[in-house]
Order: sequence, then structure tokens, then C-alpha cells
Amino acid sequence: MPEEQFIYLGPVMSVDDLNVTFTDSGRVKVKMSTAKQLKMQNEDEIYPKAVYVNFINDDAVEYSSLRGDSGKYIKKENHYLIQGNVFFYNREQQQSLSTNELIWDPNKKIVYTNKKVQVNSPSDQIVGNGMEATEDFGEYKFIGGISGFFQVDSLITQPDTAQSRVLGKD
Repeated sequence: MPEEQFIYLGPVMSVDDLNVTFTDSGRVKVKMSTAKQLKMQNEDEIYPKAVYVNFINDDAVEYSSLRGDSGKYIKKENHYLIQGNVFFYNREQQQSLSTNELIWDPNKKIVYTNKKVQVNSPSDQIVGNGMEATEDFGEYKFIGGISGFFQVDSLITQPDTAQSRVLGKD
């Protein structure tokens, strides 16, 4: 009877209470934490529990935070996929983002999604399909269509008197 071969495809390592720090020039810029990490054979990582990513400014203050119900690190694309009830808040800009899926690319220093997303600020509420932002959610742009409530600064216009002439005087 030939011997059956079994190929194990599960995790090669499991870590509880993971805390990862990302630095730039010796300064802590990002802290990521999760209750569980599963490291796969292809070096992908699965985070089956809530994922928290905090961005830190030059004064060592956490000013922007991202959380999701679960996540993954995809090695071949070198990015993190945060999924389920994703919420991103930037305290400095006083704006928040809600979506079901967000990709964080630490090399390009951006976050993006092609899913439905809602952005709230003290004066605006915008819903769109797809967006891209700086990794700390300081600046953002929508990729697809948008709808919602947003403020527009009123414009005061001045007539161009250099080109004007009084009617009847030629």
C-alpha cells in the first residue's frame, strides 16, 4: 500500500499579543498591535482578531488611529489589508473614515480602498466608492463618485473694471 503524503498548509507560527513598531531615522512613526498573529509558510500573516494601527508625529504623540476587526499582511505585495468595521480617525484634522476594507501600504505611505467609504469631519459627511489617502489620513481623495453634505466657502467676486466701459460714452 503506497504511503499517503500530507501537505500542511496551516500556520507555521502563532503569536499572541503582537506589538510591532515601525521607525524612520530612529523615531517611532507607527505602532501596530493585535491579539493574535498567524504566520503562514509563504510569509503572509493573518490577524484573526482586531487590528490597531497608531500613527505618531515628531513630538511622539499618537495623532491618527486605524482599527479593523481583522487583517492580513500580504508579503508579495508588501501591504496590510484591514477588514471589517474599519474606522480611521485623525485627531489633528478631526476627520474620520469608515469602510469595510482598507489597504495600508507602508512603503508608499498611503491607504486606499475600492469599497464604499464614508468620511466625516466637523462640517462634512461624504460617501464615496473608492478613495486614496496619506497613510495617516491627513489628506485624501475619492476615486469614484461621491455624495453627501459638505460646506463650500462662499466666493466674493469683484467686477473687472479694467475692461469695463460706461454705456453711451464712446
